[in-house]
Amino acid sequence: MNKNIRYALVLLGLLSSCVSVRAAESENPFLGRWALTIPGEGAGWLSVEQKQGYLDASILWGGGSVVPVDNVFVDGTSLVVTRNHRVERKDAGGKVVCVQTITEMIVCSAMGDSLRLTQLRPNSNGKGARHEKFTGKRIPPLPPRPDLSKVQYGKPIVLFNGKNLDGWKLTNPDQTSGWSVEDGVLVNKPVQKEGKPHISYGNLRTVDEFEDFNLKLEVNIPKGGNSGVYLRGIYEVQVSDSFGRNLDAHNMCGIYSRIAPTENAEKPAGQWQTMNITLLDRHVTVELNGKTIIDNQPLLGCTGGALWSDEFKPGPIYLQGDHTGVSYRNIVLKPIIKGKVSQEPVIFEDDFEGKPGEGWSWLREDPKTWRIKDGGLEICVQPGVANNVKNALVRKAPDRSIGKWCFDVTVTNNTVPTQMYEQAGITWYNNGKPVFKLVKELVDGKLMIIPGRKPMTSKSVQLRLIVDENSFVAQYRPDARGEFQTAAEGKLPPQRDDQVSIQCYNGPPNAEHWIRFDDFRISKLPE
Repeated sequence: MNKNIRYALVLLGLLSSCVSVRAAESENPFLGRWALTIPGEGAGWLSVEQKQGYLDASILWGGGSVVPVDNVFVDGTSLVVTRNHRVERKDAGGKVVCVQTITEMIVCSAMGDSLRLTQLRPNSNGKGARHEKFTGKRIPPLPPRPDLSKVQYGKPIVLFNGKNLDGWKLTNPDQTSGWSVEDGVLVNKPVQKEGKPHISYGNLRTVDEFEDFNLKLEVNIPKGGNSGVYLRGIYEVQVSDSFGRNLDAHNMCGIYSRIAPTENAEKPAGQWQTMNITLLDRHVTVELNGKTIIDNQPLLGCTGGALWSDEFKPGPIYLQGDHTGVSYRNIVLKPIIKGKVSQEPVIFEDDFEGKPGEGWSWLREDPKTWRIKDGGLEICVQPGVANNVKNALVRKAPDRSIGKWCFDVTVTNNTVPTQMYEQAGITWYNNGKPVFKLVKELVDGKLMIIPGRKPMTSKSVQLRLIVDENSFVAQYRPDARGEFQTAAEGKLPPQRDDQVSIQCYNGPPNAEHWIRFDDFRISKLPE
């Protein structure tokens, strides 16, 4: 008999489900959480804990859920993990004649923050066992919960253009794609044909890969539907028809088998639902239909179906397509700017999710020429000048006499400007009149930042206006990246019913030019 098989049988005869361990926690090199690369290069995870005199462990093996192991113990310098599998034996006619339990062993040796593991699994015929070697790496301790109020985001990225599958591909090109675009919606139809061999349908992923981010999308799940949204290719936010069920980590917008929602916020099957997810520093926040159901909770490791177990490498957004039909739309990602965490207290911000935030009002509103689209405000540039501009969105400005204030907004030209003095950006109102502007403007055939007449060739620019009791500083940065550049400095009139506006005007009379505004923010700067 094989030596390893004899070893396994002896151990299994001696052990109970909980084995006492004498080694102190500080002396046990196996304690902690481990990212595994299992046989076949799949993603796995192992957690080993010391609990009141005995060891406990949980494991994730490729797909499915995190589950407890049957036994775990230390023998000399090795950690031994066992898992039991129920196997039905059938006769030639397919009738179950007996049920057996096959025990799988995983033997681990530790070298610092690395594991070497061997899987021993008896062959189904009872003769010998398969030996598979694989590896693991210790997962570093979780950082503190991030302060999401201080996060700065980059330019929004529209992941799905509503027209085709550009920017997407299957996670496995050998599978069949059930994905298509219908009336601006990303649709998955994994249809099986009765009497025909089972078709293996594929998951759809972005070509691009990301680090930490905010992701917003809408999803429509049919009755009994099941899909999932994978963050960075490793953490699944569950998408399923779970309306009316008790709270569970396998329900809609739970982190699959890891984090359960704190309340039921899902809608019945067949309705569009909104998901708003923020991933930062291995912590996740999930809003479903406007309700926060997971609030900045730690992620202990990958979930079933992950592309890999490494939680620190960039990865794609991927949509699970191998289960049932599902539809997605309005998929927009905003990358988090690492190392650019804002230190200024934010007193107001607006991502234009669904509608403009509280406190805004319109000057000369034309509802047909503005819209909320893909998580941003879009305004069609109308003819006119500052004194009769249409669709100016204004709000009361903070008191300049009590501090220094910063106003940020990202402005994107969806259409190339063609009209002399066509412009978009921030306008300052004093006593009901426009007295100052920080805009991107077409002057003599060239796009410029005004004031300052700074050349601006980028489609998108982040504008920053800093004001105090008497003066202003106008700044900008192309594509919302890098350091802010100063366009101009100057004086403002004495405070009198100050308002700040985002607006665009002097558009061509016979063309439809749209301007997009994202991430408006008001912050108080230190003195």
